[in-house]
Amino acid sequence: MSIDYDAGLVEQIGSNLDLREPNQGALRALARRLHDATPGTEMIADLATGVGKTYIAGGLLDYLYESGIRNVLIVTPGSTIQRKTIDNLTPGHPKYLRGLQSRPMVITLDTVERGEVGAALQNPDAFKVFVFTVQSLLRPRKEDRRRADKPHETLGTAVREYLEQADDLVVIADEHHVYYSGSAKKFEAAITELAPLATIGLTATPHEKSLPMCVYQYPLSAAIADGYVKIPVLVTREDGIHDVRTQLADGLTLLDAKREAMRAYCQQVKGRPFVEPVMFLVASTIEEATEYRDLLAGSDMLGEPDQVLLVTSEEPDATLARLDQLEDPASRIRAVVSVSMLKEGWDVKNIYVIASVRSMESDLLTEQILGRGLRLPFGQRTGNPMLDTVEVLSHRSFATLLKQARSLLEETLGDRVEQAAAVSGPAYGRRQDGSRLSEQGEITLDFADARNQAVDILLPGPAATDPDQGTLFGDEDLQPDANQSHVGLSLATMDARVAAADASRSVLTRRLEPRSPGGVKIPLFLPSVVTRWERDPFSLAQVNLDSVEALGRQFADDNAPTLTRKAIDAERGQDGSAHIVIRDQLEHVAATQTVMPFETIEQDLVSRLLRQNAVAARASEINAAGHVAQAFMKGADVTQDTPWRAEHGRLATARLTEWIAAKQTSSPRREVREVRPVRWPDPTDRYETRPPADRHVVTSSKDFARGYPYSGWDKSVYEINGFDAFSTEFVLATIFEKSPGVRAWVRIDETVPLRITYLMGAVQRVYEPDFIVIDDSGVHWVVEGKRDSEMTSPVVQAKRDAAAEWVQTVNASDEVHETWAYVLASESVCAAATTWSGVTSGGQVTR
Repeated sequence: MSIDYDAGLVEQIGSNLDLREPNQGALRALARRLHDATPGTEMIADLATGVGKTYIAGGLLDYLYESGIRNVLIVTPGSTIQRKTIDNLTPGHPKYLRGLQSRPMVITLDTVERGEVGAALQNPDAFKVFVFTVQSLLRPRKEDRRRADKPHETLGTAVREYLEQADDLVVIADEHHVYYSGSAKKFEAAITELAPLATIGLTATPHEKSLPMCVYQYPLSAAIADGYVKIPVLVTREDGIHDVRTQLADGLTLLDAKREAMRAYCQQVKGRPFVEPVMFLVASTIEEATEYRDLLAGSDMLGEPDQVLLVTSEEPDATLARLDQLEDPASRIRAVVSVSMLKEGWDVKNIYVIASVRSMESDLLTEQILGRGLRLPFGQRTGNPMLDTVEVLSHRSFATLLKQARSLLEETLGDRVEQAAAVSGPAYGRRQDGSRLSEQGEITLDFADARNQAVDILLPGPAATDPDQGTLFGDEDLQPDANQSHVGLSLATMDARVAAADASRSVLTRRLEPRSPGGVKIPLFLPSVVTRWERDPFSLAQVNLDSVEALGRQFADDNAPTLTRKAIDAERGQDGSAHIVIRDQLEHVAATQTVMPFETIEQDLVSRLLRQNAVAARASEINAAGHVAQAFMKGADVTQDTPWRAEHGRLATARLTEWIAAKQTSSPRREVREVRPVRWPDPTDRYETRPPADRHVVTSSKDFARGYPYSGWDKSVYEINGFDAFSTEFVLATIFEKSPGVRAWVRIDETVPLRITYLMGAVQRVYEPDFIVIDDSGVHWVVEGKRDSEMTSPVVQAKRDAAAEWVQTVNASDEVHETWAYVLASESVCAAATTWSGVTSGGQVTR
């Protein structure tokens, strides 16, 4: 059985499951490999932890189902991931994969003896997904072996035998790398016995031996750059103290900071329930894990035993059930202490602090452990330093971390460490190029402020999915900045992280209220121009009655239907035998007809005409409809003595009403623009998620960070604003601030309801200008800044022309009580102008 590649199906599944781009890419690559794979082929998709391998598995199930596959085996490395997988495939469960279309029958060794499973196994059309642990394949317990090898009472065969005989079996191996850690030969032998069409491995850390099987790779460095996961921050103490009690106390300090930031953010953003941030501690033995648990539960730390969850191989199922409830808003658990059994497949989103015993420190930045805290609780980054990061507590001193930087970074960033640059004491809103790592990998930097001993490791390129990134809301002309970089990982002292926590909490609890600079009254009323197309009112009195009579002439002849007659005769053949012959009778005999009374014909025509769209039910229209009906009947020679047959009348009236309808829509349409004032701001209060930077520290494009919030604007309605470009937007805002001719200004963003529609060819688009400026005469200016290279662009010119029409429309409307104007300023004008009058003199102006 072959599995043909279906690009359209891949796209449809991506839409149904709302797959992220890397997940869609992985599904596409696997589907292509399945197309040309020989039976037994093994392939691997390698994606960073936290990106969503679960959704790839769901996409694969839908793709295989639609391709005709009816038997899939999902192999998991243990019961924790097995249970999670079952939850993902169980409708109604909180972790169910919404958008999954295949709705499989999920079968485990615990359910294989149920009657509905037997019915599904007998039904060749039922989609069956078997979810087994690898232990049940390699080292089955006696009970598991019995269930797998015992013939099913309904089916008459054992489930293992059923899988071996299935000619369409596909195996999905979750956490594929686990099966190559000492059990590769046994795993391969077990899979070979099943003889599947294909084995598909999903992992974030492929084993070295399996690398040639990878058909798709998406490393952690790419996931960080694309904003799909949290940014790791490796935290240590400047004083080098690293005993267990101090480390746990530091972890709880950071956890409290995360908690306060999370609560403030959830109060800001309605519909986001608060979920308790959790610390994850990894121990190498059960004894160590128990010691951690007892310390955390002590009166000088959390103080309540039920806030600490100990997870080991000896814990009962009730403990694992509590683990599944960590994301429940009602959960009180603040710390999970575990032996290494939770390294893979644990995908809650509220792990914010990670620690380990000293003997496991070298494993902290590996994806198996770090991955537990990488997932984003809100699906995307918030921009807040406490909510977009996971704190990883180190036992090393800060100086030691700097000396061992390269080896640490290679664990997380892989080959991209060659492109990394280090910035000491990073400042909010300041773009810093940083210095390359030395060949030895040591970072030697000076720190002016002991409380700001932090190092950001920068990688080239933007963090594409940051929520305030300009490309999300703006303008298709916005060009990527070749000098942009993003944080791949940070190293910091506890003091620096506490300072960052204070700044995060401060900004999240700070409410920004609109001001009235220069005496400008708030709220503003911004014109909204709504364009629609209208035709002139239609009247039946406009219809030429001679044309109506000519149309009626087409129906003057009523060819009544005749009866079809068959004659049955008999004749003899050449051999003298008689046989029956059926012939058509050629004489025509008119069929009996039902005719319409003359008055009914006219009434029917009038009522149909009045039911036409755009015909008003007025006395004048009723009279006109009567004249049209009479002209049509006159042309058709309809009289009291020669009425229509019912069938002929329906045909004639249908033709007349279609002709009138065509007349109604043949008149040209006119563009009508309606102007409606819209109140702004509404609501008035705003919140920021990132600590704003002082605008005065930005003196050149080298200091400027695109999209970052800057404070210190006295003439702006809001004190804090972000910008997409330095040479136009930021420079213009600076000019507004120092010009006496400007009373107030507004940075237009997604919250400001001022949009201008423009045409590019036949496509209508929406244009969001940069600013509204109110000058000392009360004129409201729409202001746009563009780079010199863009000024001759057809798109920019189309926007300019549309803005000019918009200004003329709103100024002509009696709904608008202010005078509006427009200015387009090039980069050169922005650089040369020192005042507002310079901008309006040098720019392209419409008033």
